[in-house]
Amino acid sequence: MIVPKHIGLIMDGNGRWAQQRGLSRSAGHKAGFEHIPPVLEICHDLGIQIVSAYAWSTENWNRPKAEVGYIMHSLEKYLSEFVKELHKRGVRFIHSGRRDRLSSKALRVLDEAVTLTEHNGPEIFNFVFNYGGRAELVNVTRKLLAEHVKLETISESTINHYLWTTGLPDVDLIIRTSGEHRLSNFLLWQSAYACVYVTQTYWPDVGRDDIEAAVKYYNEAMVK
Repeated sequence: MIVPKHIGLIMDGNGRWAQQRGLSRSAGHKAGFEHIPPVLEICHDLGIQIVSAYAWSTENWNRPKAEVGYIMHSLEKYLSEFVKELHKRGVRFIHSGRRDRLSSKALRVLDEAVTLTEHNGPEIFNFVFNYGGRAELVNVTRKLLAEHVKLETISESTINHYLWTTGLPDVDLIIRTSGEHRLSNFLLWQSAYACVYVTQTYWPDVGRDDIEAAVKYYNEAMVK
């Protein structure tokens, strides 16, 4: 079996999962965040080294104010403990996404997480937060112009250098939960050749069977 080196998780369905149980959307987001560590452990057990998890998109700022506030508060309050557990397991934490609109406390928590785990590996957890694929490419263009990079020197490797995911390999497999058949602006450049697997399972219910089914689907796609 071929094990994908880098998978992307579009963690969808937290709100619907909560509504089915008569809970608030915030309760669903809490369950979704708490579900990342066990899924990450499953991935590492299977030999998957890099996991990029789509936690918050640049479009999500349009959600209700209370929901946005809860997500930001959760980042500030709970991310440090989550990263300490990653550090104990030797997992490196990185952040891919914009820094604007994030509070100074949120930025401090993210930076401390990156610094604490920077020498860990080979397992990597890429926290894709305040991210948009189109925004990333706009950011790359602005950097190229600002640094006066010569037109004739621009290549795919040049673009890769300026991405928020610089240093990471392309995504091999994307797993989208809750049955939606959309990429939702997730790692567009990095996923150019990725296999996409969709499961009907809402993110808080995703288990080993779902991850193994996705890897199996990836292997079947590789031989076609």
